[in-house]
Amino acid sequence: HFHLWAEGIEHRDISLGNLMWDYRKEKGVLADFDLAAFWDTPDKRGGERTGTVPYMAIDLLGEEYSNGKKERLYRHDVEAFFWVLVWVC
Repeated sequence: HFHLWAEGIEHRDISLGNLMWDYRKEKGVLADFDLAAFWDTPDKRGGERTGTVPYMAIDLLGEEYSNGKKERLYRHDVEAFFWVLVWVC
């Protein structure tokens, strides 16, 4: 995930269904990039809800984001990883 971000790509839909395990390489794989976007686009404000709600960052569930008053940040995807971990454990 960090390497994607370093290349300017934000996944925007971290969820249990989008995390897979490659048994041959013995490592995790992030899949499903249909909602991904470049994070340095001029308008990163809300208005468009992307992601799977049970795993979305709390900041992105409120009206501020829906009304375009809150910007998506790297930590929002990281928080989604946290919620996946909570769900699995």
